[in-house]
Amino acid sequence: MMTGTVPNFIDVILNFGSKSLQSDSLLHQLKRHGHRLVFYGDDTWLSLFPYMFDRHDGTTSFFVTDFTEVDNNVTRHIRDELNHDDWTVMILHYLGLDHIGHVEGPFGASIKPKLREMDEIVAQIAQKVQNWNNDGVSTLLVVCGDHGMKDSGGHGGSTPQETTVPFVTIGGTRCLHQEDGEPIEIEQLDVAATLSAALGLPIPSTNLGSIFLDSIYNLDDAKRLFLFHYNSRQVFEDRFRKLTHHQWQIEYIHRKYLSAVNLYAVWLSMSGIQNGMVENIVSSYNTILKEMKDTLISSIVEYDFFPMAIAVLFLCQIILILFSVQNIVWTTRKKTTLFFLVRCLLCLGLYYLYSLESTISFYTMSILNMLLFLYPDLVIGVLYINYDFCVNNSLSLTKFTKGSRIRVVFQIGTLLHIASFGGSSFIEEEHQTWYFLWASTITYFLYCYSTKLLMHYRYVLTSIKMRTEMSSRCSDSKCHVGLCVKLLLILIGHRVLRKLNSTGDKWAHLPDIARWLKEDDSKVAMTLLLLTALILLIWIAYRYESKEYRQQSLFFNLAIAACIYLRHMSNGAVIKILLYPPSSGIYEVRMFWGITALFVLSYVHRTTLIIKHDKRRFSSTVLFFIVNIWVTISAMLHQPYNVILLPMQIIASSTIDAVLRENDLLNLEIFVHCWLGNVFYFYQGNSNSLASIDVAVGYVGLRSYMPFVTGVYLVINTYSAPVLAYFLLVYYRQLNQTSCTDTVMRTSRSYIAWRLLTITVYMIIVISQRHHLFVWSVFSPKLLYEAAYSVTMCCSVLLTLTVTTITNKILLKTATVTGVRVS
Repeated sequence: MMTGTVPNFIDVILNFGSKSLQSDSLLHQLKRHGHRLVFYGDDTWLSLFPYMFDRHDGTTSFFVTDFTEVDNNVTRHIRDELNHDDWTVMILHYLGLDHIGHVEGPFGASIKPKLREMDEIVAQIAQKVQNWNNDGVSTLLVVCGDHGMKDSGGHGGSTPQETTVPFVTIGGTRCLHQEDGEPIEIEQLDVAATLSAALGLPIPSTNLGSIFLDSIYNLDDAKRLFLFHYNSRQVFEDRFRKLTHHQWQIEYIHRKYLSAVNLYAVWLSMSGIQNGMVENIVSSYNTILKEMKDTLISSIVEYDFFPMAIAVLFLCQIILILFSVQNIVWTTRKKTTLFFLVRCLLCLGLYYLYSLESTISFYTMSILNMLLFLYPDLVIGVLYINYDFCVNNSLSLTKFTKGSRIRVVFQIGTLLHIASFGGSSFIEEEHQTWYFLWASTITYFLYCYSTKLLMHYRYVLTSIKMRTEMSSRCSDSKCHVGLCVKLLLILIGHRVLRKLNSTGDKWAHLPDIARWLKEDDSKVAMTLLLLTALILLIWIAYRYESKEYRQQSLFFNLAIAACIYLRHMSNGAVIKILLYPPSSGIYEVRMFWGITALFVLSYVHRTTLIIKHDKRRFSSTVLFFIVNIWVTISAMLHQPYNVILLPMQIIASSTIDAVLRENDLLNLEIFVHCWLGNVFYFYQGNSNSLASIDVAVGYVGLRSYMPFVTGVYLVINTYSAPVLAYFLLVYYRQLNQTSCTDTVMRTSRSYIAWRLLTITVYMIIVISQRHHLFVWSVFSPKLLYEAAYSVTMCCSVLLTLTVTTITNKILLKTATVTGVRVS
């Protein structure tokens, strides 16, 4: 709105560390022409435009749990500034409504009081503007927002609720309405040019927008046509003529531009007598401006295809090794490392020459073109050598499809999900794919056990056997009945949990259980749900804990659960405990971290005792500790209604593990747990839109904006379910294995291989769809999610492998020392 140009997609990330804006803008033009500016509000303005404001008072915009202090800091300056006449432009950036949207959503209890507060402030300023205009001092008040809000809260997507906001002008001579009374639609790009014209300033050279000043003021034909001519000339001279490609488009628009200019010149030569020509000239200029704007916006995005191809090549190589190489000896590693480094240097060298294309000689350019021509052959050679290397040094790639038919079905299901990313609708509604796959999986296992039960009862009715055999079959039938009931409950729970948070794009606005819980003024249902979740978590931890440490663990878990309840109670989400003093939740969160630290110390002490007395339990204890800590932190960060997902995921994982073990289908465990993590990820309300990120979670227990802590909190909360699924998978895998390190390494390698396969195929899809209409609104946000997902999973795998490796070293060292002592 200040430069009249579009930002890059990566600014989604760079907004968290805004640097000074060097390009031309409305504020630069104001300062350059001697105007005085004052500002109060979001300090991002001060980072983008330093030394621009004669008076200012900025406050951080990233502490989203603050609803009042930032706004009060802005409001307290208004009365004084309205009594001063030494400034030309005053910018007031309120943040409270945006923060409420992130924390409570558009239907939160704080929305209406905040809107009434904004109404009073606008009315106060509007009265002063009216007085100034009555006194002959032309003044304009603009009230607008930089974005909207989804019905589920948050923003960052491309829905109309997020991208359409009011633009209200007070003090002009016209209303921004069409003849039929409907409001006109403008773009944010148009604001800079319009305000520049209103202030009598040159339009910023970066501008791509169109002036709509004639919709605010009653302008005569001469002024109106001059503004359109000046606007189109600015865009044409400053931006459009600098395009180096789309030559045929440039020539076509150039001819239309000259035609409109000639028509305007004819009107001027007739001294404005031909009034019928005005609308034709306006229409011509509007058409030209729109075509130049569209062409320039499409040309701003430049794709460097060469490094993208290199990145995909390296990912393909890593995936090939992960899927193929089973046992790597030292000599193989040296060959792999050498070959990998040679390819890195070759590709980087080619890219360096490619980047110097405009500065090298014709002879060097010929060599470069020859190398680029041979590059596909190089890629094919690299892939062939990799394949030959993997096959000759390990098990065959046929192991990929080796196993039962049901394993092939799961592989096909995973591959079909990956292939579905080729369609934008499948990305927007990805949760539907996972819901279908998960429901099909549970239904399949339920069918298998139902068949076994029917066969057992048929055997009982038609056969007479010995009592011992009958008793063993009865015990098996009891186990089957128990698993059938659990699977049926998981299937019913799936139907309920998918309505806990509406997600996706088309149906995200529909009412869900979470909204009903938040709108319940009694808070009884929310309290009962949170208490049920906490009790289940305590019971699960107590059941899986070692018998000698159950009492100690129960004490810590009860204290942690109390802190979690008090944290949500301080936010008004659950019923308040009588006589409990008012609190902001800061001390409760700090107490939680203190108790968690003591819990960690107790586990450290326990592991030292296990090393001395029972080394076989060491690995399971460490992995159980990792799961416990992850669940504890996730429960603290989750919304109160989402805490129930943690015990439900653990119960589902335990049931599936029992089913797979009993049916000798452990080779499916990686697929099932990967699907489990993704299903619960969408249960939580996540989607592939940036608007679904729960920004408020990043400020739990904080008094100020701490970027690193906030980022870690957001990652833990967003990817809690997939990481928990991986931790549970590793924990179950090592329970009946002799070598913890080998088990964790094999499991982690397969898990990461499928994760990297997903992002690699998706990168290829994004590259092929880079000119798609929805590349910025659908494909690019999904790529950010996939990248963050992959990095988070790799960090989790690295943590697990590090812990298990250290564990193995400690055990080996202990065994060596013990052997020396015995001798």
